Formats: sequence, C-alpha cells, structure tokens
Amino acid sequence: MKNLKNKLFLTVVLCFAIYVNAQDYLMTLNPTSLNFIDKDAKEYAGEPLIKDKTYTYNYNGGEVFVVFKGKEHIEYHNNRQNFIKSKLFWVEKDLVYVTIEDYNIPNFPFERGTKMKIEFTKVKNGYVEYKSTLGGRTWLGKMKENEF
Repeated sequence: MKNLKNKLFLTVVLCFAIYVNAQDYLMTLNPTSLNFIDKDAKEYAGEPLIKDKTYTYNYNGGEVFVVFKGKEHIEYHNNRQNFIKSKLFWVEKDLVYVTIEDYNIPNFPFERGTKMKIEFTKVKNGYVEYKSTLGGRTWLGKMKENEF
C-alpha cells in the first residue's frame, strides 16, 4: 500500500511539473515547426475583445508587460529592457493569430514570422484568461489589466 501511495504521489508531482513548465518547454521547440495559421482565415471585421489595453503577467519570477494597440502586440520583459513585437490578425472577436516581427531578447528561440494562436476565454474584473497554442502545444494563462 505504501508503494502505491509513493507511485501515486510521484505521478501527481510529475504531472504538475509538466503542466507548470509547458511554456518553458515550448521555448525549446524548433522554430520551423511552429509556424501555422489557417490559410483560409478571414480577418474579423468587428471590434475585438482586447483592444488598446495593457496587461501584466508573471513569467520566471519577473513581471511581463503586455500592450495591445491596434494591430500591434508588444511584450516587455526583464524590467522593460527587452521586448517582443508582434502583429495581430483577429479571426474572431476572441481569437487572434500573433506573428513575431521583432525582438531583442538574448537567445530567443523563435524566429521572425513564428505564429501563435491565442483564444481569450474570459474577461472579468480586470483579468483576462486565455488559451495559447504554439507548435501543437497548448497552455492556459491569465493577465491582469494594468496601467503602463
């Protein structure tokens, strides 16, 4: 019985570690395998769910500032010393394709042109919850609305 409890505990810890580190794992994938977008996607003509707002989220113990302005998306890392600039292509009110255009993060594992799919699942009380997909992997995240 004790052996079964140890195996169960180890399995739970391992699953939790994999879940928590999903985004870190994605950073190590081959950039050429990450490019995807629905070739037949039409640009959403209405008002997107997220427009002209700023947010923050925590990553690797630091705060990341995120700016959505028009069709541009910028993330500032390392106390705003580094950035990732992307263009937005809204497919639905709550679904956007993000394409990396420029960055100055050292050893950044992705290339310009790499695409990520973000689906915003909940916007409430100054928080935005989302589901991101990159390279066949999906993870959940949460950002807090913030003044920049």
